[in-house]
Amino acid sequence: MTTGTMPSSSNAVKRGEGPALKKQRTNSVIKLVPEGQRIFKDFVIFFFPNNDVSPARRLRIQRAREYGAQWATEWIDSITHVVMDKDLTWSDLAKFLGLEYLPEHMVMVNEIYPSECIRFRSVLSPEQKRFLVDGVKAQDVSTENPSKPSEPSPSSSLVLKPSRRSLLKTPEPSPSLLSGPADGQAPAKHIPGSVVILGNTESRTTLNLDALDELLAEARATSHLPLDLLEMTDDEAGEYENESASSTSKDLSNLEPEKVAPTNEIWARSFACMQKLNTAAKSENPNKCTIEVLQQMLDYYSRSDDHWRTLAYRKAIGALKRHPKKVTSRVQALSIPGVGARLADKIEEIVLTDRLRRLDNAQETVEDKLLQQFRGIYGCGLAQASKWVAQGYRSLTDLRERASLTKNQLIGLERYDDFAKRIPRHEVEAHGALVRQAIQSVDGRVQVIIGGSYRRGSPDSGDVDLLVTEPGSNLQQIRAVVLDTVIPKLFESGYLQVGLQTSRRNGEGSKWQGASKLPGSDVWRRLDLLFVPGEEFGAALLYFTGNDIFNRSLRLLARKKGMCLNQRGLFTDVMRRGPAKVNKGRLLEGRDERRIFELLGVPWRAPEQRNC
Repeated sequence: MTTGTMPSSSNAVKRGEGPALKKQRTNSVIKLVPEGQRIFKDFVIFFFPNNDVSPARRLRIQRAREYGAQWATEWIDSITHVVMDKDLTWSDLAKFLGLEYLPEHMVMVNEIYPSECIRFRSVLSPEQKRFLVDGVKAQDVSTENPSKPSEPSPSSSLVLKPSRRSLLKTPEPSPSLLSGPADGQAPAKHIPGSVVILGNTESRTTLNLDALDELLAEARATSHLPLDLLEMTDDEAGEYENESASSTSKDLSNLEPEKVAPTNEIWARSFACMQKLNTAAKSENPNKCTIEVLQQMLDYYSRSDDHWRTLAYRKAIGALKRHPKKVTSRVQALSIPGVGARLADKIEEIVLTDRLRRLDNAQETVEDKLLQQFRGIYGCGLAQASKWVAQGYRSLTDLRERASLTKNQLIGLERYDDFAKRIPRHEVEAHGALVRQAIQSVDGRVQVIIGGSYRRGSPDSGDVDLLVTEPGSNLQQIRAVVLDTVIPKLFESGYLQVGLQTSRRNGEGSKWQGASKLPGSDVWRRLDLLFVPGEEFGAALLYFTGNDIFNRSLRLLARKKGMCLNQRGLFTDVMRRGPAKVNKGRLLEGRDERRIFELLGVPWRAPEQRNC
């Protein structure tokens, strides 16, 4: 029998002094579910990458441990399951650990597997196609007899509580089924597409279901569970509940136009878009020190693509900016709209200690520093950065010399320092003026407006966002002017350096992305040209000005009032079936930004007052 090579990653493992397992992190408490629900009690799981830097992976590890699993922090013989991040393959693990084969007693599955088991409150078969990892087949990596199919264990079947009707219709099992197979008789094979029904005794019988019955059984089994169970953090769950509460619940069988609510409702006053930000008092804010620490945590979660925690921190920071008094306790923090219980604890810790332990821990890990560095490369997201870390790359030089990079990633690596620099406000204006002059030399009616953080009054920006529009022109006409005439001229002049991404010519895309540099400068800057039809200009300007919390608040308020707001306009008479839109509705306004505010009943907020 051939087994995998076991690389020893610690002296303790070499000496056989015991497995490197984690039952509990030092900075968190795992709350185990009741013993009868610990479906992973016999599991020893090795996650790959095997760290909890990624918020999503950290949550998967936590939930697996809550359901009884042990987390193996090192590669040891007692591992039962290997859980791979998406986009990673068997070859990634083999290369990283120096393996030739996966030991036969180990099961390799993708990251979906633990969450699905928890959804169904049962250990599912790892041989299902949706759980397989590229490069490895179910149960045949290192078996003694690969040609022999493996028998699925009874625990791999989905255990469901039978309905009263099914119990009445199910015939009594035969004595042979109740007593089990006779001596020397092969056990009955599990039939695909069946479920195991458990009665009051420990006997089992298999009931074949057709496709419809399976779907109904699955729906009943999971009806009490939230969507994306493992991917929903406490902050996300709170946000989900808030948004669900703000939309009108409907019977899925009914389909009707939503009614537009009056614009002077008291409930609307608490929305972020209804609050006026006092920019003059920003530097004198009594909670300035607390905000600075929370901002560092916000930056950390932004780098990790943790959308819901990023949103929660931004809302809390916005609330503290507007609060006139210094917040010194958890109780005071909880009294502020937009601050939840967990953030209130952190605010109190910052006030009492002038630091935040969670931030200290986040900033100390080597993996996080590498992720931050790799994510600074244009064209590299969190998934790609995590994959590079898992593959053993430890520097930009490593990537340049050894990694397989796309064209855009090569450019992002070569211009890493340029793209990482903030762009001063005066330089953003210079880029805008140069592009405006080039476009208007071709068509004098075209307008070029600088959007993004520049329009909100920021002293610097990450890139240059330019909205290109022309009254009375459609998207195709504007694209033709810019893509066919203006951009080639800007390349010839030496202003544009490279095109990074262009939306499809025949599609709905409306953006050109590239890099440029001003005359006399060697620094490349990221440049986005956004093509906007005249009839959508007001809505697009509102959307691309931001910030994201202000936009989110406006969209949620519009939904509450029975309307829909997006970058193309404000619509009414929107028909919905549950949360899903069935039609786009009727356009109320798209050209005039101020008119959209009026229709929503929101006082006009100048761009610099939208930094929620």
